[in-house]
Amino acid sequence: MMKYLHTFDKRIVDEDNKEVILEGYAVGNWMIQEAYLFGSGSFDGEFKPFMRAEAMDRPRTIDQIIRETCGSSYAKTFWNTYYRNYLTNDDIQYMKSLGFNSIRLPLVARLFIEEEEEIVFNQDMFDILDNVIKLCRENEMYVILDMHAAITSQSGIGCDDGVDNSVHLFVEEESMERTILLWERLAHIYKDEPCIAGYELLNEPLALPKWDYMIPLLLDFYQHCIQRIRKIDQKHIIFLQGHRFAKRADIFQRDMDPLNNWVLTMHIYEDLPDMGIIGPILEERERLDVPVWIGETGGSKHWTVVMYDLLRRYHMGYNVFTYKAVYRENACTLATYALPEGFSKIVNYALKGSAKPTFKESREIFNRYLEAIKFASCTLQEQEANAILRKNNVSIPAIGYDIVNGPGKDYSGTYPYCSFSGYRRECHMQMVLEQPAYDHGDFKHISSTPVPKYGDYNNLMLVLHKDEFVSYTLREHNYEGDILAHMKGEHCILNVQLEDEYHTIYVDGVLELKKIYLCHFHKLKNTKLSIRVCEGSLIMKTIMIE
Repeated sequence: MMKYLHTFDKRIVDEDNKEVILEGYAVGNWMIQEAYLFGSGSFDGEFKPFMRAEAMDRPRTIDQIIRETCGSSYAKTFWNTYYRNYLTNDDIQYMKSLGFNSIRLPLVARLFIEEEEEIVFNQDMFDILDNVIKLCRENEMYVILDMHAAITSQSGIGCDDGVDNSVHLFVEEESMERTILLWERLAHIYKDEPCIAGYELLNEPLALPKWDYMIPLLLDFYQHCIQRIRKIDQKHIIFLQGHRFAKRADIFQRDMDPLNNWVLTMHIYEDLPDMGIIGPILEERERLDVPVWIGETGGSKHWTVVMYDLLRRYHMGYNVFTYKAVYRENACTLATYALPEGFSKIVNYALKGSAKPTFKESREIFNRYLEAIKFASCTLQEQEANAILRKNNVSIPAIGYDIVNGPGKDYSGTYPYCSFSGYRRECHMQMVLEQPAYDHGDFKHISSTPVPKYGDYNNLMLVLHKDEFVSYTLREHNYEGDILAHMKGEHCILNVQLEDEYHTIYVDGVLELKKIYLCHFHKLKNTKLSIRVCEGSLIMKTIMIE
């Protein structure tokens, strides 16, 4: 039986005060379709100056094109089927089986409250949401309800489903009231539901710097919304995001929630996984005395295998964006699907003014889309989960060594200079580029040494000299296998320790990167691997668990 969550001592805990680190996926592209997820465009269109919403870049404009090409009655049927096909018990069971314990459900407010003069709730959408929450309860998955698109708009970019790229919510009393009414309704429905971890009141409010002048209005909204929710529900956590794409927290004070049961939500996308990004977040956690949850994040496997383990070590949960979408290279999506035959005709009509397909052809195309998003039609990307959770057959970049316990315990570096890359500069570990650095335009005529790209994380390798060591936490592997390292070195002796086992490894005359066997294991469960150089030096790229 699931237990209510609450905050305690800067952590999220259950009713027995046992820590629960929320690790999961957001189900973007379910209610909140974005062009790059839905397959109708790119990501950069959302950051253009003020404009009316573009064709097929957000839910309301995708719906408009479906109505134009297929008719209004079909559009209504399409969406009812889409919501039910997209997120099913198979999807939730799959996430659970991979090792995740939570799901973030991004909501679009206008789907629950009709855009009409009177307050008209759409019961069908509440039923769809309730069925998903029932499935999450049955699979023991915690749910974070995320108001991704409030009434009108709160972000000023396409992901808030506004009619334009402007912020309306905080300057329209009617829009604020309707959004709070929806939160009251959700609180009434789920106040006694333990699988609900909490309520995330707004997603990425005031995303761009030009909206900073509305910060006092944002805080007023939070204050009134929390007061009215707390009259109904005193059990669930309140999740709060700051401005600037949920990367700022300086607007908050400790007393945001009268029950002191709130969590600071931050967003992190691919950036150097070190104290440069973690440190300021930890500082805000201490100042506010609340837990931190990284409510939206994502990146390549090379990055996630390091970043999320670092968050876990600092007692911060995370939620990856997004679970299911059109296939994109280097995205951490768990279930991907291919666009249906003929879909480009719809996109070309909407974006380029090409001839509109017939109603019959358009309906056939969108019917194929409804089939494509089904779980059975998707390609499952389990390797993404393996990297995120650092489990089973996984590769860890050598530069992603443990750092939480500090020098002398997790690592020991003697490099006297700062790393050129800016990555983990406080560790005094030397790093080099695997590929030749490119010439910087300002220096290529006067410098004999190519200038590397600052922060070229994906291209870095670790150099270990005599008496230096690094360690790695190997999370989970339920059957025996081998640990190898992709490295090179000349006349080098290593001491490899896996818990209480010690192995001496000789690396002699290996002038090109090569897989070197380190040791065998029978099972891994938060197991520590340590590599120390006793003689010589080496360059190491990757630790591989096979």
